[in-house]
Amino acid sequence: MSPPPAPPVAVLTGAAGGIGSATARCLARDGFRLALVDRPGPALDALAVELTGAGHEALAIGSDVRDPAAAESAAEAVQDALGGIDALVTCAGIGTIDPIERTTDDVWTDTLATNLSGTFWWCRAAVPRMRARGGGVIVAVSSTTALTGLPGRTAYAAAKAGVLGLARTLAIECAADGIRVVAVCPGATRTDLVRQGYARAADPAAAERAHAALQPIGRLSEPAEIAETIAFACSPRAATVTGATLVVDGGYTAGGPSWNT
Repeated sequence: MSPPPAPPVAVLTGAAGGIGSATARCLARDGFRLALVDRPGPALDALAVELTGAGHEALAIGSDVRDPAAAESAAEAVQDALGGIDALVTCAGIGTIDPIERTTDDVWTDTLATNLSGTFWWCRAAVPRMRARGGGVIVAVSSTTALTGLPGRTAYAAAKAGVLGLARTLAIECAADGIRVVAVCPGATRTDLVRQGYARAADPAAAERAHAALQPIGRLSEPAEIAETIAFACSPRAATVTGATLVVDGGYTAGGPSWNT
């Protein structure tokens, strides 16, 4: 009798962040072995310890998604340690809140390098490895900002819109190889990035309440709720879902920010 196949391998970039770490927990629950990619630091190490302590296989890889060579070397490390890549989730992302005239060259370059180029580098590294295994799935995390625009987020919106174009094109390019590609667009979600925006306000708590009031469901999404959508996209239940944009925003883009006025 042949041994059972090894559980699938998922790579998560931005694994130490709010949506990234929540997704790691969901995918571990669903039976994936995990490669957790983020900048080196205690949050990444703690997540790996948490997951391995709960009986899951989790490999922490300190890597900068802005570096194409680092993406390739990290993908090779995953190949060597875990045998391949079956799923890739690109959660790594940064953003600032500045009007265009205060968006510096460095902010523009760093935002696109992290959010868009980092997604591209990792997709480029993952696709041939998925092809060698007969297929896989890529979930590229974009944003509702790519769909509606948001004042003060020029660099972030441009990068996240680029992620949508990349995901749609890859879905067509890779369909014959059995590789599905799905974009997920979270709306307002209670992450560190969003909380940093509130911290700039004179009254951060009031800013959060006002933001929640703009959502048709009356609250922000939680990282775990976004993670469940990503886990679905990675699962066999989504076998024919490719080239799609899954919007998880509590109804925000259905009517825009003035839906209740």
